Amino acid sequence: MFAEDTDWLKGILNHRRLPSMLEKMGTVTVVPVDSDLNGATMGQAWLILKGVPDLAPSMTDALSFRANCVAMKLQALRYHRRRYEEIQANRLREFSSNPDLNDALCRGVKITEIEMLCEVEAFFSQYKSCLDMLVKVLSPITGLQPGTLSTYGDYGNRIIARLRNLKKTDHKLTVGRIDWLIEEIEKTKPWLESVIRIRDTYTHYRSEIHFGFQWDTAVGRAKVPQSELDGTSHPLNFVMAELTEPLITYCANFIAISISCAVPLTTGLQVMAEDEKAYIGARWQFDLSRAIWKIASNVIRTYTAKDIANARKAAS
Repeated sequence: MFAEDTDWLKGILNHRRLPSMLEKMGTVTVVPVDSDLNGATMGQAWLILKGVPDLAPSMTDALSFRANCVAMKLQALRYHRRRYEEIQANRLREFSSNPDLNDALCRGVKITEIEMLCEVEAFFSQYKSCLDMLVKVLSPITGLQPGTLSTYGDYGNRIIARLRNLKKTDHKLTVGRIDWLIEEIEKTKPWLESVIRIRDTYTHYRSEIHFGFQWDTAVGRAKVPQSELDGTSHPLNFVMAELTEPLITYCANFIAISISCAVPLTTGLQVMAEDEKAYIGARWQFDLSRAIWKIASNVIRTYTAKDIANARKAAS
């Protein structure tokens, strides 16, 4: 990865804050993450932070750190899915070239690949860890201590309870935006229930499941491990991909709405247009394709391909 693609490193080395960070800290740790995940987390955070009155650098740093941690968890999900698919492809090649393996499958023997099962468990462990990390974005906004918002917990009900209690206290947050965040958490419950059902099957009941390659008599070849999603059986790697994409969107929404709680209600939020994502992303050297929200503006502007190219050139 490092030898083939160093664009991420060039972006870090050219970042305007790098000299001051090196001067202050002495060293800076760099973790390469897929660019769209950085945009969905840190990029999304920066887009809304612009609307926070009297924004302190310490809040920007705290939120950037937490958003980056969420991006790393999302990257881990992609890693485990890709690794699972690599092992699966290797095993399918072995089945196609090994008559003994095929004969075993034909006779009804289901062959489990332990490395793939380990990747599944790691995937779902990171899924939960990502949600737990996402919750920590709220601490710099709400003023609640990190320990009081340590896990997502009970399909988000713990966060909802904290947010409702927060509304009863003396705070400077926008109540309507807190309600918006509660609604967003409520909307995800059915989706999370399906994720947890699949996770529990593979992590808590391993001895009782029949995970493995089997013979597909309809097509006359090995069939990869399957899982149910929305009542339909699919290859498990497909299910892993389908579970990751809505989580990325949810993280972007959660981060944006959480920060908007510190933005006055008179300052609105707008969904970003694709050309706007490309233009601002070019200026910031960020892939904002998975970001969703921005601070509202009364000015409507369309950015051309030339505008975007010029912005990219100016930033380089």
